[in-house]
Amino acid sequence: MQSFMEKFPVDTFIAVIAGIGFGMATCVVGQRYLNVQQSNECKKQQDTHKLVTLSSWVGDARYCIHAKYLAQ
Repeated sequence: MQSFMEKFPVDTFIAVIAGIGFGMATCVVGQRYLNVQQSNECKKQQDTHKLVTLSSWVGDARYCIHAKYLAQ
């Protein structure tokens, strides 16, 4: 068992897993910030724009889209 642990790059493996976790957490936080920003933009332009919500792996994604691009 000792020889296996010496050959297996444990530190590298943990660093890759930690990097993936940090990257995913950053994406989730960033998407939440962008959702707030898009909601505020649509509140300013309620006459011409609508807030559209899509689902993704990081949670709901909100976009402010001009009403002429949406099917009525």
